[in-house]
This record gives sequence, structure tokens and C-alpha cells, in this order.
Amino acid sequence: MVKMDGGYNNLIDVYLKLESDPAFSGDIASQFMRFMSDYFFEKERSSSRNIELVINSIPPPTFLSGVRTVFDIDMEGLRKYVMGESINDSLAGRIMLSSHYLKAFFPHHAPSFGKLPEDVRFELMDLIREKNEAILAAFKKMQVDRAADRQRKILTLVALILKNIHLETEIPFNKLPRPADEIIRSIFRHSDQVFSADQKQTADLFDDSKIKQLIKTFFIVKQFKEITEIAALFRNELERFRKRTVSARG
Repeated sequence: MVKMDGGYNNLIDVYLKLESDPAFSGDIASQFMRFMSDYFFEKERSSSRNIELVINSIPPPTFLSGVRTVFDIDMEGLRKYVMGESINDSLAGRIMLSSHYLKAFFPHHAPSFGKLPEDVRFELMDLIREKNEAILAAFKKMQVDRAADRQRKILTLVALILKNIHLETEIPFNKLPRPADEIIRSIFRHSDQVFSADQKQTADLFDDSKIKQLIKTFFIVKQFKEITEIAALFRNELERFRKRTVSARG
């Protein structure tokens, strides 16, 4: 879920998963706080159970009142909530300046910001600023992703899935016999259509023989097992984008 560069790239998928859960469906305030504990501060929470207590003690933001979905969140209201009046009362600051956080991540110092060495205080301030900025960036990217999911062509979708598989697995690409777009068009019908996730498009894209043909063409694979494994990754990514497209166009 978290990008290798430290950003948060898949908030839209986290939201759709929560929205499909009856315990969270339609409850934007609960979803928002779950973003904090299970996504933005997932690593911190897994390192110390007390971090979840700190997060749960923060009241949900009032600007969520009346908001139907996470896509309707007022971005200026979100910015003010996340950044606060100062770094101390910013969203990340309220968590990362807590004694629970300091005990877990700065165990060799007293769990009080004022008692930390100056260089450690500066380091912590930088971490808080980075986390706040990453949270805001994730929500902005979610809006961009939402718009892209409405208008992405099948050709672009297939290319994106191949790219994501390559980035995740580091499996090298083959030297292609002709341009990539020509190959994709020769395998999947209507590749220049906008992907609407209708039954005809979905059936064509999930065709096992076509997926394996695509994989053998684009990736360097030596065993049939590798083709099967990559095909499974392709189907998983395709299903992820299918859900996003259905939501965006619904």
C-alpha cells in the first residue's frame, strides 16, 4: 500500500475496501479514523499497540459532518485539520508528540519533547511535517485517481497493469518485436475504448489465454509456473481497477 518512496499511493483502494465492509459503509468519520490507524500510521501502530490508543483518542474532524463519501471531502477543511494552528496540534503532531510514540520510537530518551536533545527534536519535527504533507498528498492523489478511473482506455489500463507488475516483482521486460500498443491491440479487442468495466470488456480482459499470451510477450519468463504466477498478479490488478472504475462511474 505504501510506495517505496514513502508516499501513500492507494488511499482510494483502502476506502473502497472499507466502504464494502458493513461495519464501515457510509460512516465517513469511522473510515477517516481507520485511514489513520490502518494506513497512514500502520507501521507505527504495528510497532506499538499504544499508538492505536492515541489515534482512537483523537475526535473525528467536524468538517466530515454531512459528507456522503470520502470523495466529497472539502480539501481546504482537510488541510486545516491536518496542518492545525501549529505543528504541535497538527494531525501527525498529536500522534507523534505523544509519550506513547516517543517511548516506542525514541526509547533512549525521556518521553517528553522538551527533554529531547536538540538534534532529535529537529528530526522529529521534520518527520511530523513529512507525515502531514504525505496525508494531504494522498487525498489529492485520490481525487486525481478518481478522475482517471472514469476515462482510462483499455490500452492504458493494460499498460498500467503491466507496469505495476514490473515495479512490484522486478521481473524484467522482454525486448518486444513491435510497439507495445500494437501488441496490446492485437490481443484485446476494443483496446481504444474507455474502460467502463462492462461485462463484455471484463470478460475479454479476464480471458486466461489472452493474459498468458500477453505475459509471455512482455516479460522474460523461463517456466510455466512463472507465467501462472504473473497471470494471477495481472488478474488481481485488473480486479482492483475494475472495482475502482465501477465506483467512479457509478
